[in-house]
Amino acid sequence: MGKKWLIAIFAFALLAGGLFGCSNSGADQASTKDEKVDLNSPLDLSWMVILYHQQPPKDTAIKKIEELTNTKLDLMWVPDAVKEDRLNSALAAGNLPKVVTIQDIKNSSVMNAFRSGMFWEVGPYLKDYPNLSKMNKLINKNASIDGKLYGIYRERPLSRQGVVIRKDWLDNLGLDMPKTVDELYETAKAFTEKDPDQNGKNDTIGFTDRNDLIYGAFKTLGSYMGMPTDWEEKDGKFTPDFMTKEYMDTMKYMKKLYDEGLINKDFPVTSKTQQQEMFSQGKAGIYVGNMVDAVNLRDQSVDDKMELEIINRIKGPDGKERVWASGGHNGIFAFPKTSVKTEKELKRILAFFDRIAEEDVYSLMTYGIEGVHYKKEGEKQFKRIDEKLKDWQAEIQPLVSLVGIDKQYLKNTGDPLRTKYEELTEDNNEIIVSNPAESLYSPAASERGDELQKIIDDATYQFILGKTDESQFEKAVEKWRTNGGDQVIEEYEESFKKAEK
Repeated sequence: MGKKWLIAIFAFALLAGGLFGCSNSGADQASTKDEKVDLNSPLDLSWMVILYHQQPPKDTAIKKIEELTNTKLDLMWVPDAVKEDRLNSALAAGNLPKVVTIQDIKNSSVMNAFRSGMFWEVGPYLKDYPNLSKMNKLINKNASIDGKLYGIYRERPLSRQGVVIRKDWLDNLGLDMPKTVDELYETAKAFTEKDPDQNGKNDTIGFTDRNDLIYGAFKTLGSYMGMPTDWEEKDGKFTPDFMTKEYMDTMKYMKKLYDEGLINKDFPVTSKTQQQEMFSQGKAGIYVGNMVDAVNLRDQSVDDKMELEIINRIKGPDGKERVWASGGHNGIFAFPKTSVKTEKELKRILAFFDRIAEEDVYSLMTYGIEGVHYKKEGEKQFKRIDEKLKDWQAEIQPLVSLVGIDKQYLKNTGDPLRTKYEELTEDNNEIIVSNPAESLYSPAASERGDELQKIIDDATYQFILGKTDESQFEKAVEKWRTNGGDQVIEEYEESFKKAEK
């Protein structure tokens, strides 16, 4: 990367006249101990932003955002590949802008900075703002450190997991949509044995899966079976998911699929691309994972008869519906005390984040400019202007890095399958099972987590493939415990007690 490019990225500043703009964010005044804070006053805001695209966005929408929020934005775009190094260097030097985007909040340097009081704790202030006060309580908890919230979360769906299935195959075989894990098995068996594509050949299977126990089929099937999301907490005591009966039941379920040839035999070494190709080429009829993948599976299909359906509610053996949840965030926007020196300034900055959650600003950062990048269809729907797609990608798409609260005011009408995905993702919020250790910190897990997880992952695959039995899996669990797992449990329990105080 050339010197000029580094300068352009790390010192990129977008300066525009901060015209006074009207605010929809509610009360115009908030008080400190000694003085009033004008929440609409002009604001100069320096901001370290992660760049996930090749180039920073053009300032087409940024100028409008500045006008609407009465803010002059100094956006310092940091490429995704070097964000951790850049952040660690800035923390060490104490040279931080007023807003810092922190993706990995459990980075050891970041944890030390939070605990040393380098950043403002914002939790107590949120109640004073119309939008910030309505932030998701679970996500706020997940984004907290030691029970304290040090920033505005960068919202992501809590759960996008579900099942993509060939509806045309179901119709060909006269089958109903599966509603339970047993019916899902029976569907996979029929897709494997009863010629669902009606080509007279024995060339199809039920499930297609890949080498990923989290985002592939295993964890989602496990959640349907009643498996906890990563950890189970009872009375302050923590148990990892793989030490539960439901984890073993899930392994046995997948072993049955494997033994009977209802899933691709090479799934432990299959990439996501290969998995999707297998489905799109008509070789398999059930895909478990991110429901939005249905769009790619359909678009890549070589079979013009393909008709897909996505479902999110599958009942487990006990008749209950549930699905595992992520943390619901991709880090936070944090405010260093070295740059934001007063409570008055902090409150004004929080007012900015409250304001950008309003529909006019949020729309600029996600859909673009109405009539230029998209057009409204009714009150709650929009459609992208196809010939302006490249402009949207260059001018708007990178601005997703500025979005905190994801309000999704409009739904995309251009694709019924994507609309269904959005509806079911929202419905998942009614049945999610969260990870009780999501907001907790364990030094041992931070330092040795990958090494420990590999012990369990390898043992899980070996069991499903029939190369080991239950007793040998238990030996792997004991290895996990003696190699640092027991320390992780102890540290999570201590962190839990600290956060509960």
